Amino acid sequence: METKRPFLGIYFECCRVYARIYPNKEGTHYVGRCPRCLKPARFQIGEGGSDQRIWRVR
Repeated sequence: METKRPFLGIYFECCRVYARIYPNKEGTHYVGRCPRCLKPARFQIGEGGSDQRIWRVR
């Protein structure tokens, strides 16, 4: 059986590209970078968060 890895869909406005970012090893944040310019993105995981799965990074 295949287990699905959680992710957030991110639109990086800096380079106008979409990418997926995944939780860090500790499970405290979703972390990743723009695939073109390497601008970082970091979203905290916690109680009372959002169900939104796609975000924009400026």
